Parts: sequence; C-alpha cells; structure tokens
Amino acid sequence: MYLIKGQGRKTEAMWQHMKRRHTGDKVCVVGFKNQLPENYLRNKQVIFYEALNQTDWLPQAEKFIAQFEEQFDGMIFYVDCTPTEAEALAEIAAKYQSRITVTVTEPLSEITINHLPLKKAA
Repeated sequence: MYLIKGQGRKTEAMWQHMKRRHTGDKVCVVGFKNQLPENYLRNKQVIFYEALNQTDWLPQAEKFIAQFEEQFDGMIFYVDCTPTEAEALAEIAAKYQSRITVTVTEPLSEITINHLPLKKAA
C-alpha cells in the first residue's frame, strides 16, 4: 500500500505515482462527493467514483474494494485521512489483491509518497 502524505491538494503527486506504479494498469480514484481532482486528471482516462461518505468511510471503502477488486489493478482513495485511518485501511487492503493508495493529511509541508508493506491476512 502507498501513502501520499502532506498538506494541500495532492493531485500532481498522485499523477506522478500513477505514472510510476500503475503504467498500463486500470486504476480508479475513489473519494468523497465534490472533492476529487477530476479537472486535473480528466484527460488522463482515470475513472472516478464519488462513493464514500465522510463519516464512517472505512467500511464503505472495504465494500468498494470487495465489489470492484477484479475490475481494477489499483485503487487510489483520495480522502486525506488521518494516519490512524490509513493503518486501518492497510489492514483491510491486506485481504485483497488490488494495489491500494491513500492520501493522508500530515503536518508536513512537503508532499511525500511512502510505501507501507502490508501484513497479509492469514
């Protein structure tokens, strides 16, 4: 699982991550209504789903992964979650084959992309 951390909009970092890690893959971006960076990525053939509610989004994310896992090689959750929520998503992602990325709000001023190795569920 990958974490895109930092403050502010992470669209450029997300696009760089997609080019580096998902070239040739079918990828979707999942997030909250009216908060996805569609204008920036509209011409790059990225599929968007405004499928999550801001309250209690983790169970919804797990349902989404389970439902669409076979359709996509990678899923990016553009949610600017807390580090604790990112860890919970990592536990969920360990159950599935799709490569998962999530945006995380951090007090860092610079946006970084970090790899978080998953502990596969037994």
